[in-house]
Amino acid sequence: MKNYQPDYYNNFKCIADKCSITCCQEWKIAVDDATNRKWKKLSADKVSGKSDNLSSYTCHKDGSLVIKLDEKHRCPFLSKDKLCHLVMTYSDEVLSETCALFPREIHRFSTHEERTLMPCCPAVIDLWCEKPVTFPVISETRNNLSTAFLIRDNLIKLISDQGLSVEQTLLDGLYILLELYKNQPITNAHIQEYFSGHTLNELNTAMEDIHIPDEDTFIECNELLQDLSVNYRKEGLYTAFLQPVLTEACKYSNIYSQSDDNSMSRTLQTSQKQFCSMLTDYDIVFRNYLANELFSDLISPEAASTKKIIEHMIIKMQWIMIEYTAIRQSLFLWYSHNANSPLTYETIREHIVIISRMTGYDDDDIREYLENSFAELIWDWGYAALIMGIRK
Repeated sequence: MKNYQPDYYNNFKCIADKCSITCCQEWKIAVDDATNRKWKKLSADKVSGKSDNLSSYTCHKDGSLVIKLDEKHRCPFLSKDKLCHLVMTYSDEVLSETCALFPREIHRFSTHEERTLMPCCPAVIDLWCEKPVTFPVISETRNNLSTAFLIRDNLIKLISDQGLSVEQTLLDGLYILLELYKNQPITNAHIQEYFSGHTLNELNTAMEDIHIPDEDTFIECNELLQDLSVNYRKEGLYTAFLQPVLTEACKYSNIYSQSDDNSMSRTLQTSQKQFCSMLTDYDIVFRNYLANELFSDLISPEAASTKKIIEHMIIKMQWIMIEYTAIRQSLFLWYSHNANSPLTYETIREHIVIISRMTGYDDDDIREYLENSFAELIWDWGYAALIMGIRK
């Protein structure tokens, strides 16, 4: 069985105590059964100064066994200098599968294995700053999977097209997926036609005639970000990150609900124009982030074994668009809250990492969220255009 991975994969190194957003804080750290059995036999005395075994520091949450975080939502094994007491005491062989693998992600298909890195780690984002990432073309597939991987290859190529805005590439990609979904069975000839330069030119020319008021996009994106944040606010997670952003979101929500003044729209347009100009300075980071999401998430091994693979790809594409929307909106609200201060790379990286952690749902949870939050599981393309905006 062949292994495939993007060109940056082997360049990753954990930066440990130098990490600006440690993976040992404010999210669930799963403990697999084998590790839990091992921990029941190991004393916590050398780690915490207590006589308990290591397994006593776990609990069940949302149906999974996880490490029980302390009152500051940190792993109890995290030292003051951001190092792991478990590793320092017992070596990394005692780590759970989640800790040992993170931020690596491995998907095992019937024909091959794919490896990538998750954007939940700042050191991964650092690998995406200088040049476009190269992703492997998968040929070890059969039946309906061959078309699915060909679609994914073309979507990754599309997101890397710097002649189009990031928003345009995402909208093009979703439109093509929806068209393919409606016109099954899909052939390679269909895929080549939809992704041809002629078809994309026609699609983007048609987009030029679409006008969506900036304030409509802003209001909807505001509501999306607030909705994604509800449970984290209840649990007191990511407070330092979310509080200023959501304070600004609420301010704008109140302004728009109480005023019909066109001057507010003009002010927003001016501010967003300045913001978008700065955002383009980090275009390579966002394109690599999105290409990585497409490579790692668009096709799962579980969905690959079903006849609903294209439906699955549409659902994941919608989720990727939600992730990007939330990152972009949170950055704008940070920008507004900080009196239009310049965007730094460190700020960009922080927002990508934390929003990625907040939206790191599994497939079933993504489907449930979309079913509960929208009129239909599969969107009308116009809704995607609303949250993306048509940024040329």
